[in-house]
Amino acid sequence: MQFTIAQTERASDSLGAPYVVYGIHLEGYLFCKLRYSQLHRWNEKLRRYFGSSLVPRFPPKSYLAQTESMAEERRLQLQQYLQKVGEDPVISVSEIFTTLLKNAQQETFKVRAQAILLEILLADGKRLQIDTHTSHSANRVLEIAAQKVELSRQFLEHFALYLVCELSNGGYSVLKKLNAFELPYVSLWSLQDENCRIMIRKSYLDPLEDKMLMESSGGITLLYSQATHELERGWTSPTPEQYQQLKAFQDAEMKIEFLESAEKVKFYGYIMFEACTCDYPEPDSSAVVRVGNDEINCCIQLSSNHIKEVSFKVDRIRCWKISLQVQDETELKPELSFEYQDSRGLWQWITIYTHQAFLLSRCIQEIVIEKLKISEGYAEMQIENATSEFRSTPWNSLTALSKHSGVVLQKMLLKK
Repeated sequence: MQFTIAQTERASDSLGAPYVVYGIHLEGYLFCKLRYSQLHRWNEKLRRYFGSSLVPRFPPKSYLAQTESMAEERRLQLQQYLQKVGEDPVISVSEIFTTLLKNAQQETFKVRAQAILLEILLADGKRLQIDTHTSHSANRVLEIAAQKVELSRQFLEHFALYLVCELSNGGYSVLKKLNAFELPYVSLWSLQDENCRIMIRKSYLDPLEDKMLMESSGGITLLYSQATHELERGWTSPTPEQYQQLKAFQDAEMKIEFLESAEKVKFYGYIMFEACTCDYPEPDSSAVVRVGNDEINCCIQLSSNHIKEVSFKVDRIRCWKISLQVQDETELKPELSFEYQDSRGLWQWITIYTHQAFLLSRCIQEIVIEKLKISEGYAEMQIENATSEFRSTPWNSLTALSKHSGVVLQKMLLKK
């Protein structure tokens, strides 16, 4: 889990006493707002449940009037505390921790607890109407949606709910993958954007996992809806012959044959990011980024107007970091940098400037986890749901494991 405290607000209570409200972001999006006293009580609950030795040190109370520098130091300390708690492999998957987070999210946005009819998109634009509740977690909503498409429970872990933004051209942009404990209705409502939707998509980037899902009619339905849409929107790049074959299978509604052919198409199963810029091979280069199949693929427009396609293999990335700049007090400007070894054996830092930096980071992390599961047989890393996916988030654990795959991970650099 990637927590940041990118902003603070000053307020006063009913007696006029001033206090600070911390805007806590989860993977780049505002998740909740809490006072120091609320975070302190939250910490006390965790310490009572797990014991003081397991819970990271909480920033101490201050009985003096805080200067600007003291307030900034406390913000950074609280941010570090949340990062450490979210990275802990025991605390981060516990029911008490996720319940505290759900309550904080719901209380912040003051969403009344009630039954609702929630719309879930499939990737091809079809819509599911499901009976759920404002307090239902993403994990529970996913279970209900899976029943609608007849997806067997044994395959549920291969899919997740995502926040997406519908575009004017009929496509969509992926904003973030919801953690299992998040409240989808509240997350959607908090964005206050009529173009944002909740979508069910496959949660992995290794195309070989498709074969397992072919055993389920629901799995075929979801894979087919995603593959057809990505073909039509240009996320994949088939040859003319492949395109004709795929359209023939699509017209004949031969879904399995379509998917088997789609697996051979360039960029099948990749996530496509919105247009962005990067500093490779030239500063301020426009780029189209796709991530999947063990690589970050960039189609870069050079100053000469030529297009250069570059594939950065994840197993040649030594570490990566997110730098977060805050503009206009509330607007977040993230960027992702990674240290890469080129074909000559030289290391260099490459930076991609994109508002989807947190999603890009999560994709890299998931590729690493998938590679480790395959190459080393780490059965304990089998992801049971979107929350326990971050059971492996502690960077010291991942660094140790990744020595076997040539990848060394670095903790996120999140700064104001």
